[in-house]
Amino acid sequence: MTIFSPAKINLYLRIVGKRPDGYHELETVMLPLDFGDQIALQSRKTGITLACDDPRLPTDDSNLAVRAAKVMAEAFGTDRGAKIGLKKRTPLAAGLGGGSSNAAATLLGLDRLWKLNTPSEKLHTLAASLGSDINFFMAGGAALCRGRGEKIEPVPCKLSGAILLVNPGFGISTKWAYESWAKAAPESRLTGPPPEVSLLLRALAEDDLTGVSRCLFNSLEAPSIRKFPVLELIKRAMRDDGAVGALMSGSGATVFGLFPDAKLAKTSARKVREQFGPSMWTQVTQFAPARPA
Repeated sequence: MTIFSPAKINLYLRIVGKRPDGYHELETVMLPLDFGDQIALQSRKTGITLACDDPRLPTDDSNLAVRAAKVMAEAFGTDRGAKIGLKKRTPLAAGLGGGSSNAAATLLGLDRLWKLNTPSEKLHTLAASLGSDINFFMAGGAALCRGRGEKIEPVPCKLSGAILLVNPGFGISTKWAYESWAKAAPESRLTGPPPEVSLLLRALAEDDLTGVSRCLFNSLEAPSIRKFPVLELIKRAMRDDGAVGALMSGSGATVFGLFPDAKLAKTSARKVREQFGPSMWTQVTQFAPARPA
């Protein structure tokens, strides 16, 4: 069984505050992309194993896909096993949700492979126990997410423009990003009040690329740009090349640009690599309204 494991971008990420459980209360709008990883699942009599074509990725219990498989086996008291094969295309520690997407794909795939017919509510409960963005990937489609990211509200999205992803060749620790936000003085966390998320949702539903771009927001972007100024330079370069808007996704370090069409996005990708060097990873993609089979 082969399953597509999409990447995502955050068009909007507002940190509301710190929760008693140590997580942060969020309000975020995420889009799944038609670019991502591929997971192959094979039944085994016992045991969970993971093989990945990227040697930098751990394949032990620290990997979310492995943890998802083991949690699922334990939750249903099954001794059945699985071999997980992961073709990794999404950069690591990039703010694109690669690990969470892999976990979601594993949960959904094993439910079919092991013929468990798990109610959706139970699968989402398992997902929430593992991480913040897994529920989003399990739901599929654009969504407004709250809580620590596990409360999912699907939203209409007709966004048809092209999306250019640029990763500068390094990752940013999610823990560091949130700690840096928390250490900043309250008055310096925001350069101004964030846009109303309702305006973004309306623009998405109407395929209004300019309206979407006006509403881009990420609470984590400012501290990341202070430490890594190249992120702002990449954003400016994309806007100079025709991007209507640009933003850092999630906790970074990937920056995305929203373009009217793929031709402009591909031209910008080439110019970014020429300007900033071969360490720049680029990918032109688009919003994926439904999870491919």
